[in-house]
Amino acid sequence: MLTTKLILGASPITATTLPAFRSPLVRALAWSCFSETLINEITTATAVIHKPRITLTAQRLNWLNALDKDDIPLKTYMEEHCNSTRLGLVFESLWHFFLLEDPNTELIAHNIPVRDGKVTLGEFDLIYYCRISQRYIHLELAVKFFLGIPNKHAPLGLDQWYGPNRADRLDRKLARLTQHQLPLAHTNAGQAVIAQLGIDHVAQELQVNGILFHANTDNAPYPSLNIEHQRGDWLSLNAFQTAQEQESWRYIEKPSWLGAEYQTATPLENKHLQMAAHKPIMLINNKQQRRFLVADDWAD
Repeated sequence: MLTTKLILGASPITATTLPAFRSPLVRALAWSCFSETLINEITTATAVIHKPRITLTAQRLNWLNALDKDDIPLKTYMEEHCNSTRLGLVFESLWHFFLLEDPNTELIAHNIPVRDGKVTLGEFDLIYYCRISQRYIHLELAVKFFLGIPNKHAPLGLDQWYGPNRADRLDRKLARLTQHQLPLAHTNAGQAVIAQLGIDHVAQELQVNGILFHANTDNAPYPSLNIEHQRGDWLSLNAFQTAQEQESWRYIEKPSWLGAEYQTATPLENKHLQMAAHKPIMLINNKQQRRFLVADDWAD
């Protein structure tokens, strides 16, 4: 289940400890920018890349509370800059809004293509300026929800974490970040793009948000992960129905995964259980804990 932590000063938050914001967008914003990450650092061929030094200070909490009372600026920004319900694009746009609004940061550019002639090598998610450290920073962003399938015949590894559709895997995602996206800034083409922005040098950071849904028998530590990473669990449809817990859980539509809240979630009905027989669905209970409900043969 998800870990619990009080918000005191600069403490990170989790899905279970989000303040009771009325606005779903403000909840998603707070979770995206200030919640516990899946990893604290990652090692590339050239450096150790850390998560951003951005915390939920009292000043930022006051800003979120004020925005919750009047979320029109956030709604307007999202309507003008994000016409998609894809979680990754919504997550990035929420970060753009935060970096534009926060007095300690300045968003320089985002989704910056890196080309070698006519060939596109990739893109930088964003570059921002931190007024506290007085540094330009290349920040890569990712948001992922993975389910763990422990392998009794192999040592613990990030290759045992799968996306709900089984097409995505945590180790592959991190390998893409370490071997391609982050090193792009050190290529001649990447350096040329940075110079075109009038910047001599960028530091690098990585923000990987998400929730890992552990099998109910999995309590093992994963050294590569943030020990405080946000946790949920997953159950097969048959185990869920046998436990007769249906009334304790509600259904979350995918666009709401970032800032889900029990009171506004959809009461669980038989049609949702039928959906789970074909593809995993996410649930939430009144403790704000998350669960994936999967077909009985999903983990086979």
